[in-house]
Amino acid sequence: MSSSIRSLAIMPAYNEEKYIGEIVLLTKQYVDEVIIGDDGSRDDTSKIAKLAGATVLRCEINEGYGVTIQKLLLEAKRRNPDVLILLDADAQHNPHEIPNLVKPIICGESDVVVGSRRLCWSSIPLYRRAGLRVLTHLTCLLSGRKLFDTECGFRAFSGKAIAMLELRENGMAISAETIYEATKKNLRVVEVPVSVVYTKDGSTLNPIRHGLGNLIRILTMISRKKVYLSKEEKK
Repeated sequence: MSSSIRSLAIMPAYNEEKYIGEIVLLTKQYVDEVIIGDDGSRDDTSKIAKLAGATVLRCEINEGYGVTIQKLLLEAKRRNPDVLILLDADAQHNPHEIPNLVKPIICGESDVVVGSRRLCWSSIPLYRRAGLRVLTHLTCLLSGRKLFDTECGFRAFSGKAIAMLELRENGMAISAETIYEATKKNLRVVEVPVSVVYTKDGSTLNPIRHGLGNLIRILTMISRKKVYLSKEEKK
């Protein structure tokens, strides 16, 4: 990445002491600063992240993925980078793919880049693929965007997107909300192929509970959108 471009990477983390050090060190090769949002970890996540050279924002209690993303986004707004990269701290995403992920933003072609797992789709566990299909379909319905994979947490944002996005979802549905909000604010959204690795001890979330919770929140957003559009039509 060009030295004239100010770049920042943010990672939400919860009990990721096994992977956080390596992920921070790899990510630092491509960005100017790494900020970890430690969501109440009970292990040495914060300590190891600091030793690896990351800035750590720690919460003493577990508040959820969405809340952590909101806090990290607020911190990014204060720093005002040209490019912001969001990735997981559990080694699911490959930091070496950051240059390719941010390329549409650097070239002025996009404001929000969403990692797409299309090329590695067959390597994703079947039950996850089924859930992702449903959530992606609903998010596309909500946003009006035709995307292959709306749930991947490996993303990049332009300075314009950082300034304009105002997210409120406290849980994992913030991924869908981001695409919806970007659409409402006429931000350009594109997908870029990324790889993914599912480790047995990677995610601390129950996939079924996560999926159902996500489903309910996206359906709620769709319902609210319909109510809003109905009111607008009556004006």
